Parts: sequence; C-alpha cells; structure tokens
Amino acid sequence: MYLETQRAIGARIRALREARTITQTQLAIVAGLSRPTLANYEAGRQTMTVRALDAIARALGVALRDLFNS
Repeated sequence: MYLETQRAIGARIRALREARTITQTQLAIVAGLSRPTLANYEAGRQTMTVRALDAIARALGVALRDLFNS
C-alpha cells in the first residue's frame, strides 16, 4: 500500500474511532489487535492487511469501504 494511502486510511480509522469516543485500547480489543499495532495503523507507520482492515471496520460498525471514503 502506498504510504499516502496508508496514512489516509489510518487517519480515517482514527476519525471514526474518535467520533465514537472509544480509545485505541478499546478498539484494539474488539478488533483482536494489539494497541501498538492499531496505533501504528492510525499513524500510517505499518502496512495493514485486509483481514485487519475488515476487523477494524466491523469493530467500528462500518462497512469496509467506509475506511476508504472520507
């Protein structure tokens, strides 16, 4: 995934999480990820797998495509 796209998706995950007033730890637990991994995703520092993106979308209660749209 290109770095720009990775950062945009990470920012979208953060925005959706903050709109729901949940912490990184809370989202990570529900999505089955570690908090540091989620933090790296949100910051665009780590490449995301489709499986992880799907888990995050489900935990946020949105469709996977919503992580790609602002």
